[in-house]
Amino acid sequence: MKKKHLLILGSSYAAIILFTIVAILIAGKYYYTYLPVPYENYRANIMISDESVIEQTDLHNVGDSVKITFHSLKAGSTSVQATFINPQSEKESTTVYYEFHVLPTGVIFVSGYDFGGFLFVVLGITLMNVVSFAFCFMQLGKRRRQQFFSYKTVLDLALMIFFWMQSVLYFVLFHHCVLSPEQADAWQVANIAGFVMSIVFLLSLPLLVLFAGFLCASNLALIRHEGLRKNNLFGILISAMLVAGAGACILLTVLYPNTTGISGMEVQGALIRTVISSGFVYGECLLLAASLCTQYAATFKPKYNQDFIIILGCKIRADGTPLPLLQGRIDRALDFYRQQLEHSGKQACFIPSGGQGSDEVISEAESMKRYLMEQGIDESLIFPETRSTTTLENMCFSKEIADAHKKDANILFSTTNYHIFRSGIFSAKAGMRASGIGAKTKWYFWPNAQMREFLGLLAEEWKINLLFIFFAVALSSLFANLPTIVNFLVR
Repeated sequence: MKKKHLLILGSSYAAIILFTIVAILIAGKYYYTYLPVPYENYRANIMISDESVIEQTDLHNVGDSVKITFHSLKAGSTSVQATFINPQSEKESTTVYYEFHVLPTGVIFVSGYDFGGFLFVVLGITLMNVVSFAFCFMQLGKRRRQQFFSYKTVLDLALMIFFWMQSVLYFVLFHHCVLSPEQADAWQVANIAGFVMSIVFLLSLPLLVLFAGFLCASNLALIRHEGLRKNNLFGILISAMLVAGAGACILLTVLYPNTTGISGMEVQGALIRTVISSGFVYGECLLLAASLCTQYAATFKPKYNQDFIIILGCKIRADGTPLPLLQGRIDRALDFYRQQLEHSGKQACFIPSGGQGSDEVISEAESMKRYLMEQGIDESLIFPETRSTTTLENMCFSKEIADAHKKDANILFSTTNYHIFRSGIFSAKAGMRASGIGAKTKWYFWPNAQMREFLGLLAEEWKINLLFIFFAVALSSLFANLPTIVNFLVR
């Protein structure tokens, strides 16, 4: 993220914070309380112990409630007794007591958890979530146009989903406060705000259960068809992590149901619950974003102007022939080669890329070259790359071959559908602006392979991933506990 973009985001946050503070200082000088109408044609008697601190400015019916308005006059404390007398029976009455504390700024703080201007705290949080969502949305649009194959694309999409969900819930909360002020006091609003991430988690729980169940089912089918190996257990591993995280979120919600407590243990419990819940929800968003990017990359249709087609290697048979996974990649490259020849008449060259493993009789590139020639491709159009041992080396060494024959060539790589996005990231690291095409895989193989790709992305970019996780969790935790922070400050 460029410094200019960070400056824009920081300036937007600063403007919202300044607006919220000013709004609280202005609106906080007034306090509105709503009480159920006790009697028909009641008589009200409002007694203020120190009328130099606050004054009553209004009292009237709003629907089924009585709205009483107070205005601060100077800093200090006072008590208020509101008595409603039944005109049918003078001995029958209802009395409510308040303790008012007026800060030097004029903001009214009332016994319990209420203070004048709390509505603007909710509005400020809502606006910051909307700005965060909009910023990530614009960043994602730029990356899609300029450099889609980037891990930051996944991070931007994950944050966009994360802040979109929060924006919706905080907007609903703010909308409720505006339309039904008699039902939305600061204590209730602060409690709901503190549970926003828990609410998001609970809403996603049914999909999470279905997703985890599908991963396990596909993994078991994979093991049945291809045997029990470490690489065939990633789906079950992710499912176990999701179930464990969901259980932790549910347990914390049960253990720490209070988000507006004043005691140290209550505040600590609410903070722990918020951090764990927001971290887990962001993890869900990250997994969803990686899956969406993988799906989008697999559906991309490259232009018919390619100069070279890189075929990324993988394990071959003991006799040196391609296994079905590698054969699928070669066949996909051949399909595109023929389609381009038919549509534009342009003949592309092949760069089969892959070195020789310790258990392989020939290099993967040589195996692919032989298969291409068997399919009728002239040897002069094939430039094997036989040194690489990793996908990044595939891209770097293949680029050297392409550059040696033509500078600024249009390059396409062929791999398996679940591997396109991550391969594209490696192509970008190698200095190429390459497009990718993918061969299809069996239904039970693809989910496990995609989870392996997801874990690979996390491991390769762990530093920036930790930074984004910290940003998402810290901001979400601040939003959820801001009413408690404000309450602590005004007290």
